[in-house]
Amino acid sequence: MLPRQRPDIGWLDLAHALAYAVRGGDPERAQAAAEAGADALADDGRRSLVSLSVRSGFDRLLATLQLPPGSEVLVSAVTIRDMIAVIERHGLRAVPVDVDADTLSLDETALAAALTPRSRMLLVAHLFGSRMPLQAAQGFARRHGLLLVEDGAQAYTGDGWFGEAGCDVSLLSFGPIKTATALGGALLRFADPDLRERVGAAQARQPLQKTAAFAQRVGKYALLKALTVRAAYRLFYRACRALGIDHDALINRSVRGFAGGELFQRIRHRPCAAQSRLLLRRLRGYPPARVAQRAQRGERLLSASPLARPGRAAAQATHWVLPVLSDDPPQLIAGLLARGFDATCGASSLYAVPGDAAPGADDLRRVMAAVVYLPAPEDEDDLRRLAEAVRASVAGPPSP
Repeated sequence: MLPRQRPDIGWLDLAHALAYAVRGGDPERAQAAAEAGADALADDGRRSLVSLSVRSGFDRLLATLQLPPGSEVLVSAVTIRDMIAVIERHGLRAVPVDVDADTLSLDETALAAALTPRSRMLLVAHLFGSRMPLQAAQGFARRHGLLLVEDGAQAYTGDGWFGEAGCDVSLLSFGPIKTATALGGALLRFADPDLRERVGAAQARQPLQKTAAFAQRVGKYALLKALTVRAAYRLFYRACRALGIDHDALINRSVRGFAGGELFQRIRHRPCAAQSRLLLRRLRGYPPARVAQRAQRGERLLSASPLARPGRAAAQATHWVLPVLSDDPPQLIAGLLARGFDATCGASSLYAVPGDAAPGADDLRRVMAAVVYLPAPEDEDDLRRLAEAVRASVAGPPSP
């Protein structure tokens, strides 16, 4: 059985992560070193802040800005659910803006319609591993005095891109299932150095992530990585079936960065020294050719598939995930599973934001309900077999 996704981290990186946890050290110095390393690699004049997660950094950004209660944040109508929770926790209102299903870009007409005198911020999310053009959003934000925040949590690929320089703040994630994962951690990149210092000061007042918790996370993802060996994954799947456990739900819970517990108790910490050191190692050592090869494999697979993908005309699709649109997701998933490929429809925290300001919201909800995430093959034989399995599963269930 081909697992749906392997953690994008090597055994040597995991060994270094454990060594960092054993070593401990000064969290402020480690954080400063990671930030300096990111600034040197980006070389775009902006300033970095290392945070525990994108959610953590965004929470501190809103706490620093102190926008008037009831202020509106215009958001991509498909985004991460927790980002909306953070907005609402600060007494603000998220206003969804329609996203073009083909390009995954904001609809400019819908953006203009969503604007009101209470609008203060525009939060734009790059979706499914693509990078949408932001020139129109940048011009709109400047004309209307909005702070432009770019959620690039799914868009970092280790190719030298550290967010669009025209954005006020860019958010980049190194969470457990992301490209070049550091098992956690995030970069916030600021055009305004004063805002960076203020948000950094707000973060510095938070409690420190426990090094023991980081070490436990290293062990957890080492185990998950071991389980993605094909024979081990087959045994894991069979054991779950024998015990009456939903393996899909178990995996989805396991790879969530902040599963379980109250969200704000978990995200309101600053990173320990080991987390910052691992993030810096991943920034410096990730091979960009790996993503280029992944993108090529993804394009070949999708071109051989009878199913369309969300954002079929999206720019710079790197296939961080391999989503396709299915008329019958349960049938497709069951068909692939019967043919030795593990797919899912519940692996993402993306959802269609409810609200009246998005004229295409119903279409977006239908699109999100139709998304199935395929496993990512790493050799040509698996790619060919998976394409055949998709075609056969769409045609009908396997013969008994």
